[in-house]
Amino acid sequence: MFKPNKLRTAICCACLGSPLVSMAQTEVAPAESKAKANAVEVISVTATRRETTIQEVPYSISAYGGEALEDAGITDFSSLARSIPGLTLTDVGRGKNGISSGIIMRGLNLTGGAQEDFTMTTDPVVSVYLGETPLFANLELRDMNRIEVLKGPQSTLYGSGSLGGTMRYIPNKPEFDAVSGKVQAKVSTTEYASGLNHDLEFVLNVPLSDTFAIRGVVTQLENAGYIDSDYIAGLDANNQPTGEYTTAEDINDEDVSMARLSARWLPTEDTEILLTHNMQKDDVQGSSASSEGLDGYETAAKIIEQFERETNITSLVIEHDLGFADLTSATSITKNEAKSKYDQSYNYGFSSWWGPYYISYYGYTGGVAPASEIIVGEKTYETETITQEFRLTGTTDNDIDWLVGAYYNSVDFNTVAYDYVYGLDAAFNITNPVGTDVGYGNIQETEFEDYAIFGEVTFYPTDQLSVTAGLRYFEQNFYAKQEVLLPACEEFWNTTLGFFTCGDAENSGTDLRGYASGEDEKDFSDVLYRFNVAYDIDIDTKLYLNISQGFRHGGANGLPTTGIFGESEDYLFFEPDKTTNYEVGIKGNMLDSDVYYSATAYYIDWENPILLVQSPNGGFPAMINAQSAVSKGIELEVNARLSDAFKLNLGYTYTNAELTEDFVTPDGTLGAVEGESLPGIPESTLVSSLHYQQELGDGTFSAQIGVSYKAEFTTGYQSPSTFYEQGYDEIPSSVLWNASAKYDIDSWSVSLFAENLFNSDAPTASDGDGKYITDTAAGESKAGEQYSILQQGDQLYRVRPRTVGVSVSYQF
Repeated sequence: MFKPNKLRTAICCACLGSPLVSMAQTEVAPAESKAKANAVEVISVTATRRETTIQEVPYSISAYGGEALEDAGITDFSSLARSIPGLTLTDVGRGKNGISSGIIMRGLNLTGGAQEDFTMTTDPVVSVYLGETPLFANLELRDMNRIEVLKGPQSTLYGSGSLGGTMRYIPNKPEFDAVSGKVQAKVSTTEYASGLNHDLEFVLNVPLSDTFAIRGVVTQLENAGYIDSDYIAGLDANNQPTGEYTTAEDINDEDVSMARLSARWLPTEDTEILLTHNMQKDDVQGSSASSEGLDGYETAAKIIEQFERETNITSLVIEHDLGFADLTSATSITKNEAKSKYDQSYNYGFSSWWGPYYISYYGYTGGVAPASEIIVGEKTYETETITQEFRLTGTTDNDIDWLVGAYYNSVDFNTVAYDYVYGLDAAFNITNPVGTDVGYGNIQETEFEDYAIFGEVTFYPTDQLSVTAGLRYFEQNFYAKQEVLLPACEEFWNTTLGFFTCGDAENSGTDLRGYASGEDEKDFSDVLYRFNVAYDIDIDTKLYLNISQGFRHGGANGLPTTGIFGESEDYLFFEPDKTTNYEVGIKGNMLDSDVYYSATAYYIDWENPILLVQSPNGGFPAMINAQSAVSKGIELEVNARLSDAFKLNLGYTYTNAELTEDFVTPDGTLGAVEGESLPGIPESTLVSSLHYQQELGDGTFSAQIGVSYKAEFTTGYQSPSTFYEQGYDEIPSSVLWNASAKYDIDSWSVSLFAENLFNSDAPTASDGDGKYITDTAAGESKAGEQYSILQQGDQLYRVRPRTVGVSVSYQF
């Protein structure tokens, strides 16, 4: 069979990825191979849970080496999504991107851009791993060995959340050979921002013996804000509105600190132990959204929003060679704590459920209407996760590769949210039983456990043919509880006026908080499979057929079913969703390995897709199932060496994702019709980059220019829908350019870079027009303060304006 040797590995990986200009390992092929010395750049991947090459992986995969990441300026989700073919991000800024994943792969997405304020009670459609740790967090990608992007469902090996694919961030391990490290400083300026951006990074590798070494990386960055507001509301010392407005500039600045420390120990020749702790703190001021009704980078936000998060990840990976097989134990503990403060003023004023509750009928008790509408939401989030996985991989004497494993995951998630309607208590002339001006409280608690066993076996009937079969069996338990408080409603409408109770009727006589709650628990189990056939036509060309499944766990929403905002019991549970992926592809090398290519066509059947919506009575975030959808498309990648100095990388994807049945909500309401495109999915995307490298004096000069294109897409469904908060908007196509030039001499490197080179203001997402534009002819009325501009609160997210800077680094 074709087992990779050094020559083959070098040839197959000379131009892998998009772009893989700098790889993790380097091997030099013989001169007669015509693979130039600087072409033979090798990256090893472990997508199949064993070390191999991209050419050997029998399905679609992209990868980025660590140096290529640095050269392309890729440090987070946003920049990565503009560089990987077929990877799309609903980019709503660093703060909201840290709350709910907007990563989309192969057209699998049913969450509109308006929903990123809410944490999801199930997994994203793309699973993310830091080393061996499954997690979702918008982490800084620093001191990385590589990033692997596995396209298509990966559930047999990677579990829940890998509906559309899996992303793996692989950090550099401590090395035993010598003390080494890097110091890097970046300074840049962004159009429309009055301050500078800076980015400092320090990496240090220290071997303490031949078998023990530590490695650390520390990063601190600040990005200046560029969005202004003329509508910041004045508040007195008691948070009561004064009716005055002030101007604030550059309100969306970012401050991020990140550190990672790893210790690697080889107690015996057969054992390796790697202990890693990763910490990151984000402090984001303001939203990155402007208002569609205003000009330029201006927002009508009435407060400067805030988002703070601290993520801690500790992992212990033990690998041991048993002789007949390799044993891997991966243990991880993750804690993610966050709090946010956000402007709800416009949401309330245009919401049919809440408007009359908090803004009407002041005269009943002699209250005085607030000087202006200022509604502030405050949320805290806390997630604790424990993960344990055991894997055993081996090869039999007759060359059968096998893998078996066991997996356990426990997640505890808690969130507390309060909305403060400043001036509400004075307007209703009440004493609030929870806290001054508290109009709404929501307390959620969820617990999730996942037990799974899995395995894959690969047979080689001939030297050219391989057949892989894999299974995963899982059992899961999901528990959810939600408590709702409506203290001002209960105190005013029930206690003061005696009209009706706002909470659970049974507690109305003793509980003045407008209390209602829901509590649910459900079990899930299933079997998933993968089947793959790959055929090596020759040493340079592989054909493959891949059938694989993905899933996300179901759960319970825990919504209140009593009180003024009680929901139908049909909204309490949602079922798991599942994808079945059929793909055929070819990958290989041509022209003496000067051209690497891959082409894939896929068809994905999506059963019971989970959609994040807001419930009809109270507008609470809830997960529900649509009926079915399908996504089909093609993926093309070409990486070509044009000459000794020039490389070209090109990736194109075409996606057609749509509902295959009418989307009917649990209470029987039509949400969207069969044939409608799924929201957030551009039909075409393209990424390309041109690289130049040449010896210059005593050093090396290199430059690159890259472009990414995303076709137009929508943020919701165009057909009539009762989901008033979801909204429908059309996001136009966009083209972004980046460029950089670098000079390396000895241990020093100096580079100039420009992100968004031509200063595009292309939108990336929108809240949708639904909740900000009223149809007066149809009898709709807007509660609350009448704004002069209808789209004043309509949030539009756009790419960061042109950012130009310089970077200096020293390696030792």
